[in-house]
Amino acid sequence: MSDTTEQKRKTDPKAFLSIIRPQNCIIGGLTVLAGIAIAHQVTNVWSSLGANWLVFLYGYITYFFVAAGGNVVNDIFDIEIDKINRPHRALPSGRISVTQAWIYVIILSLLGVFFAWLNGIIGAIIVIVFLVVGYAYAAKVKELGLAGNFMVAFSFAFGVIYGSIIYAEQVGVWVIPVPSWLFFLTAFMILQARETIKGSEDVEGDALRDVRTIARVYGYRAAAGVQAVLNLVGVICYSLIWLLGFASWDLWLLLLLGDGVVLGAAIAPLMGPSEKKKLLIGSTLDKIGALIGLIAFVIIPLYGVVF
Repeated sequence: MSDTTEQKRKTDPKAFLSIIRPQNCIIGGLTVLAGIAIAHQVTNVWSSLGANWLVFLYGYITYFFVAAGGNVVNDIFDIEIDKINRPHRALPSGRISVTQAWIYVIILSLLGVFFAWLNGIIGAIIVIVFLVVGYAYAAKVKELGLAGNFMVAFSFAFGVIYGSIIYAEQVGVWVIPVPSWLFFLTAFMILQARETIKGSEDVEGDALRDVRTIARVYGYRAAAGVQAVLNLVGVICYSLIWLLGFASWDLWLLLLLGDGVVLGAAIAPLMGPSEKKKLLIGSTLDKIGALIGLIAFVIIPLYGVVF
C-alpha cells in the first residue's frame, strides 16, 4: 500500500474540527466582543451599538480563525510531545497528516486576515503580526517555558485590547479604556496561571523538547507557588473592576463567583504540587474562572449601556 493510499485511509474529516479546538476559539472570541462593548460604554461615540453589528461579527470571526490557525500550528510543532502527553489528538493519532495541517493553517490564517481587513487596515496589520508571533512561539519560543506561557496567555487576553482597537479605528477616537486594561490583566494572569499548572502536568512530555517550564527547572512546589500568585493577582484585577466603579454592583454575583473559582484554582495545586488530580482540579477551575470572567466582560459593558 502506498503512502498516499495509507494517508487517505487514515484521514478523518472530524479531525479537522477537533484540531482547532473550536470550544476555545468560540469562548476566546468573547474577549473581542467585550473589548468593543467596553470601548463603546466609555466613549459612547456610536449612537447605536446594535447598528454596528458587523464590527462585532467581523471581530469575532477574525479571532476565531486566528486562534484556530494558531492551535493547528502549535500541534504541528508539538507532535512528538503529544505522542506522549495527548496521543488521541489529530496529528499524533495520524488522522491528519502534517502536510494537510500546514495547508489548513494557511487557509485559516488568510481567512483571519481577510475578516480583520473588513474592520480596518490597522486591525489587519495587528492580526498579521500576531500570526507571525504565534508561529515563532510554536516553533521555538515555547521551549523557553515561561516566555512561551507568557505568549499563550497574552495572545488570548489581548482579544480585549484588540476589540477596543478596532472600535477606535471605526470611530476615530483612539482611547483604550482603563476597564479594558483591567479585563486584559485579569484574563492574562488567570491564563498564565493555568499554563503554569499545565507545565506541571506535562513534565514528562516537555522533556522531549527540553521545554523549560517552571516545574521542570525549579520544581513542582515553585510552580504551585507561582500559579497561586498569578491567580491572586487576577482576582485583584477582577475585583478592581467593581471597586473602581466600572461594573454595577447589581452584578455582584459574577464578582463572587469568579473570585471564588479562581481562588480555588490557586489553592488546589498548593495542596499537592505534583499530584495529577490536584493539578487537574486547578487547571479546570482556572478554565472555568476564565469562562466566568469572559461572560462578565461581555455582560458588564452591555449592562452599563442598556440600564
